[in-house]
Amino acid sequence: MIKIKEGYVIRITLLTTLLFSVYRNNSFSQLTQKRGYIGLKASYGFMDTSSYQNFGITGEYLIKNRIGFIYNMEFQKRSDNFNHIHASVGTLAGPPLLIVGLLSGMSNTDQTSSGSVFGLGYLGALAGLLITILPDGFSYHFPLGYNWDVSPYANVLGIDYVWNKDIGYNQWKYACSFGVKGTYWHYNNWMFQSFLETRKVASTAWGIGFGVGVAYSLGNNQKESN
Repeated sequence: MIKIKEGYVIRITLLTTLLFSVYRNNSFSQLTQKRGYIGLKASYGFMDTSSYQNFGITGEYLIKNRIGFIYNMEFQKRSDNFNHIHASVGTLAGPPLLIVGLLSGMSNTDQTSSGSVFGLGYLGALAGLLITILPDGFSYHFPLGYNWDVSPYANVLGIDYVWNKDIGYNQWKYACSFGVKGTYWHYNNWMFQSFLETRKVASTAWGIGFGVGVAYSLGNNQKESN
């Protein structure tokens, strides 16, 4: 029989109670009043045997006051002379389909849509628009106070364009990252963030990095009722 020390049970119980109390007492926070944000971020880390510096534009759209759709556009420079440009799959695949759909739809105004490119016409444009707005990933926010929250996140719909001019290498590769982010929401809509994450690009080992960011929050939600 496995014995569990009474002290551990008490600590776990107290910690669980504290976390639940914090969550309930701060369920209405500055976070719950905002639709999302857009800002800049930078990080430093290690991937394979090299270090990297990462700079980018990031944004998030909040639904249900807790769940966030994350969007990223990033440039990464590695110490081994490899460079990355990162975006969501939808950002790269959606616009071409949107344009082709619009052009094929307009060129077939006197025909059925089955005569257009891919047999879709304007439906193809709609599909392109929907694909374009696909996020890079998702997050869930836990308010720790009126101005503070912590959010674990998973970016699973990313793609990197990777190149190295020294060896004539360039490839498109699937990319993802997982991490946790802390955010301080200032009263005048400015936000300051820090995050710790692990990153993965196809054919490379998992990397790890730490970063900071600054952003401006947008829009207002109705107050959340409990």
